Amino acid sequence: MRFAAGLLCFAAVLAAQPSTVIKTETREVLVDAIVTGKNGAYVSDLSAKDFHLSEDGKEQSIKGFAVESTAAVAQPRSLVLFFDETSMEARDEIAVRQAAASFIDAEAGPNHRIAIVTFNGSVRIVQSFSDNAGRLKDALAQSSFHGLPSAADSDRSHDPSRAKEDRLSGSPRASGNLAADTMAVRNMIRSLGDLGKSLGVLPGRKIVVLFTGILSSSNDQKAEVRDAADAANKSGVAFYAIDVRPVFAQTDPGDAPTPQSGPTYMTRGGGPGGGLGGGPRGDSDDLSSPIPDSGASSQQILFGLANGTGGFVVRNTTDLLGGLQNIAQEQEQYYALTYVAPESKEDSCHTLRVKVDRKGTKVRSRTSYCTAKPLDLLAGTTTGKDLENRAAGTEAGGIVAFMSLPYFYLSPNVARVNLAIEIAADALKFQNQKGRSHAEINLLGIASTPDGNVAARFSDTAKFDFENQAEVDKLKGKLLHYEKEFKIAPGQYRFTLAFSSGGQNFGKLEAPLEVEPRKPGDLALSGIVLSREARPAADLGLSTGVSPLGDGTPLIAQGMQVIPAGSHQFLKAEPAFFYFEVYDSNPASVNAQVRILDRAGASKWDSGLQKLSVPQLGGNLPINTLAAGAYQLEVTATGSSGTQVKRTADFEIQ
Repeated sequence: MRFAAGLLCFAAVLAAQPSTVIKTETREVLVDAIVTGKNGAYVSDLSAKDFHLSEDGKEQSIKGFAVESTAAVAQPRSLVLFFDETSMEARDEIAVRQAAASFIDAEAGPNHRIAIVTFNGSVRIVQSFSDNAGRLKDALAQSSFHGLPSAADSDRSHDPSRAKEDRLSGSPRASGNLAADTMAVRNMIRSLGDLGKSLGVLPGRKIVVLFTGILSSSNDQKAEVRDAADAANKSGVAFYAIDVRPVFAQTDPGDAPTPQSGPTYMTRGGGPGGGLGGGPRGDSDDLSSPIPDSGASSQQILFGLANGTGGFVVRNTTDLLGGLQNIAQEQEQYYALTYVAPESKEDSCHTLRVKVDRKGTKVRSRTSYCTAKPLDLLAGTTTGKDLENRAAGTEAGGIVAFMSLPYFYLSPNVARVNLAIEIAADALKFQNQKGRSHAEINLLGIASTPDGNVAARFSDTAKFDFENQAEVDKLKGKLLHYEKEFKIAPGQYRFTLAFSSGGQNFGKLEAPLEVEPRKPGDLALSGIVLSREARPAADLGLSTGVSPLGDGTPLIAQGMQVIPAGSHQFLKAEPAFFYFEVYDSNPASVNAQVRILDRAGASKWDSGLQKLSVPQLGGNLPINTLAAGAYQLEVTATGSSGTQVKRTADFEIQ
């Protein structure tokens, strides 16, 4: 459905949702384990009594046990091919494409879904999950990744000593700027973490294969690697990495990991840098070693991602297809172990280890898990009590900020509030912390009933880190974006947000929050989101609004993620989008009409009555056609019986 030229992302989500309740969190942890014998073959005849699982060195009781295999499980296998354009050189493109195409031919089919993703500073979904090999190969052929210019094309490569210096520093990249290269790698790792989270809605063990070249590594990337691995572990995702560089480019001393007992990779058919042939696995190339100690190693990131999630690294080989085939086997033979974790401090991480009582076997599994961050992080602290006093006081504070409070139904009796806040960056007080500029803002949100009872509450600390003062200076006059979600029952509330960057530097916002009751099966509308940003989302064709790409639930439609704006003041020249959800027991019978009204009630734009025949629709907010002033966005949904539900959101154009 088309509202206007240049439409992008208006979304209506139609769902018949059963009644649910908010359940108490359980600490059930799922651990996938792959077991191989001396010859590298998978061991598939083990039982629960053969396994020992420990957390922080203490053995845990295994509550759930299952053998997952192609023969035993009919659920789809999900695998993502993730191409990091920012690290691969152009010379490697042909080999990478050929290997990926052959792999798709061999693996795509019923219950074997593959998706293709590229990263060139941002994520692009080239092909969402499909079991159609032809469609996947067409997408691969049409994808735009070309890799970086070869290091051999740069002037530095003509000087052998300087070329080696580049390799040892992990930076023979096109930009020649180590700081920029390091930031690019950090963004890639974060994108992998987001992708791992988004895959959590799919059943079973999921695999993400990372194709990459040389990566500029630094100590401060370790946190990103840990976060990405933790996100993947929570979603049952394993990262596998393929270093696509020629063998001679992977032989720097910094790239040699410390050997350990564990599975090794051998290419089929051998070849330069490959294995010796003779079976599915051999003993030629170290595959599952711990993260190398050398800070200069471009592969330490790959080992960190793989080892932390139970995957492995393919390196020093010309047989990329052989590596992919070995990765594919990992989806077919693994054990799913479940245990209930002991009580521990929230947002803490724990070491996991799996052993098997059978001689000659080797086990590979995720190495850690982290507990969830508490909703009320600052409860009982001095900072939390100070914010409570600010929230109860009459002073508004001096920090400029804006907020919006759209809500969405999780069930007839439970709503999710997607709080969006924009705070003036000038309020931040930056300090030097380990060579970087660091600042924090503490926040406390309280939803109170008319009689003063607290219906919902959260507290949090938003942290901001920048490499240097120049980056901090760029923030002057800008707004910082923050989002938080919390659950609440339908009702009328007063929401108060208090926030502080330390000392007397604080602010406070207040607004009514009214969540209308909803009866099961009745037509209902969510709140309306207004936005300045809609970006490609790594949902890979997953269900709208469910893939958790961050701390909160993203608002996704047609492969785009709409970012809620805290401020509803728009500049005439900037993009503007809106988003809402519709709930009904018979979605095919629902019609919707979207209008823009001026404050006098005159219509300035009208979509007309539109049949909502598909779950997702798209359009933008045409503010460029409107004069400066105050307006109201009105959404009306009409059911088959003629029942109507209406929502409005005020905004201004400057």
